[in-house]
This record gives sequence, C-alpha cells and structure tokens, in this order.
Amino acid sequence: MSADYVHSFTVCGIYQATHLLGEGATGSVWQAFNILSGLRVAIKTCPIPVDAALPPLLPYEVNIYRLLRDSESEGIPSIHWSGTDGNHQVVVMDLLSPNLNALRRLCRGTLSLRTVCMLAEQMLARIQFIHSRGILSGDIKPHNFALGCYHKARILHLFDFSHAQLFIDPSTGGHVPFRIGRNIQGTIRYASVAAHRSHEISRRDDIESLLYTLLELYHGKLPWYELSKRQGTYFNDQIRDMKEGPEFRDFLSESLPEFRSFHAHCVGLSYGQTPDYALLRGLFRERMQKEGWCYDWVFDWEDGRSSEKGTLVPDDYVFDMRFVERRALDPA
Repeated sequence: MSADYVHSFTVCGIYQATHLLGEGATGSVWQAFNILSGLRVAIKTCPIPVDAALPPLLPYEVNIYRLLRDSESEGIPSIHWSGTDGNHQVVVMDLLSPNLNALRRLCRGTLSLRTVCMLAEQMLARIQFIHSRGILSGDIKPHNFALGCYHKARILHLFDFSHAQLFIDPSTGGHVPFRIGRNIQGTIRYASVAAHRSHEISRRDDIESLLYTLLELYHGKLPWYELSKRQGTYFNDQIRDMKEGPEFRDFLSESLPEFRSFHAHCVGLSYGQTPDYALLRGLFRERMQKEGWCYDWVFDWEDGRSSEKGTLVPDDYVFDMRFVERRALDPA
C-alpha cells in the first residue's frame, strides 16, 4: 500500500488519521492529529486476532513502553492512549521524524563518519537505558531509530518494541537462563549470530545488531544485503556463515578501526555479560576528538555540506532553528 494512500478515520473521537506512514508484520502506522489540541501524533493499529487463543501483539508492546516510562529518560516515545477501537488494537504515541534508514537514503545511501559517531552516542544511550530496565529490544536496526519532532528534533528515539523481551526473570531477579531452540526473532539482516543459531539472546545480541546497523549507515550496504532480501532457512544459514566467516572479517578489515574494536568487544562477551557501554562510546568520542569535531548534533540531512556527496534534500529546503529547541546533549 502506498504511503500516500489517504484513509481518514478517528480513534476515540479525538484523534483524526490523515495518511498511512507504513505497514509491517505487527500492524500499520498512521499520521494523525488531536482534533482538540492540533498536536500531531502517530497511530499504530493491529487487527484483533480472529483466534482468541492467539496472544494480542499491540498490548504487549504497550506494556513494554510502560516499563520504560521514566520522567528522567529521553528518546523513548510517549504513549498518549491505547486500547481497542472497533476491531483493532490501537496505540496513539509521539510522532517521530523519518527513520534512519530513510534518512540514509536521503543522504545518497551513506552517512558521514561524523554523523555516525554522533548517532552512535545516542543509540548506545538508548540501548543502555532499556537494558537498565531489564529489557532487550531484539530488533535493533536503522528502521527503529528516528529523531523526534518539535522540541525533540535533536533527540534520537528508539521505538517498535514488538520483539522486545525481559532478560531478568521477575520471579528470581536473575538473568534468564541460556537455552536453545528459540525461533529467530527480529530482522535477519541485523540479527546476531546467536539469534541465527536459535539461542536465547542477551544484551550482547542487541549490541551486535547495533554494530551491523552502524556499519550499514556508514557503508551503505552489508555483505549479506542481497541474501537478506530472500527468505528461507538456507539463506538464513548463509547469512549466519557470512557474519562469522571471512567475508565479514574482510569487510571489517577494510573499514575503520572503531568498528573492528566494536566487533572484538561483541565477540568477547559471554551470554548474560553486561556490555561495556562506556568503552563503546569512547571509541566514537575519541574519533570525534581526533578529527576536531564537536557534538553540535547537526547531521548530514540538515547540512549537506558535511557529506561529500550532498543530499537529496531540495536546495530551497531550510532547516529553521526557530522551530527547534536546542537541548543540551553533552556526551561527556
């Protein structure tokens, strides 16, 4: 279905949908506005399963958002309303800007190292935060990160927790034990090797998926890009072999030392071990310092001059800071 498809409907008589933003395995996302306040929001809808025995998907995701709700945190969308409307499960949440995959394409397929370093700073902060709440994303990828709107336009958000899970057992307070035989979850292109092997995932797997995400943002493609567009066990196994084989090692050898150090940390983590988030942030901070770059949070898509290839943003587009509240995002 085209993203330009217009289908107007209301939720609770308050939120008026204007157009479709996208569709996925867990539902459809629409842009809407509050008819009382004019505030623009996003609405995610999912049909209620015909089989009553099937678990409802959207309420589970809403519960994850509630576990992550914290007045001191940033970068997690707020939920405005959730419940059942007609024959759909619905959640109304903050509207975000285009995701990082869309912004990468806007920047002619790749992002500058400076932008990747700044993104890594915030991406690691988001992942560390959800881990501190005992939650794994299970689906770290460029499509699930987006900047906010209005005064949050400099804040990178992590969203879509349909594959999220707890890694802390509420009954024991300990880490969920290792096991095998789990179904592969998340997106194959960015899945960890352990996920490919149907192993129980832990925090190291979110970090490994982040490595693949950063590499794609910087290089434009991962070595297994073409295979990831095909479905089936055979292709999944081929991708897994590439991720732990010479193809990926050769790819890393031709990349930057920061990515090689990042990968070395990933493979050195055992199941259940806490990643060294500070070490990983330090890799990109040192690069920023070495190059003489500052954390001004001006990304490639805002200023095409920061990218050698420029962007596909029309020349007459102006990013006007009158509509953006600068936040103090001190990486120190």
